Amino acid sequence: MKYRRKEVVEAVQWNGKNQSEIKAFAGQFAMFDYADTNHDGKTFDAVLKVKNSEQILAAVVGDYVVRGEKGDFFIKKQAEFEAVYEKSE
Repeated sequence: MKYRRKEVVEAVQWNGKNQSEIKAFAGQFAMFDYADTNHDGKTFDAVLKVKNSEQILAAVVGDYVVRGEKGDFFIKKQAEFEAVYEKSE
């Protein structure tokens, strides 16, 4: 037998530059730090962390920030998210 997830979720994909979109979506649950990811002392990229009731999760570019049915936020890796969910209008 085949099964499909019944839940519908809202999500925004983190692209490393869309801080305002993520903040508008997740509000106080989204936090940003800035790190010298190139280790050149000049380039500082945003590092996204998402807080939920259990922990603080770090995202990498390409991950999805997902709001579950109960309003909780979590991170899903791109491949995992796209394997489970499809766009719904």
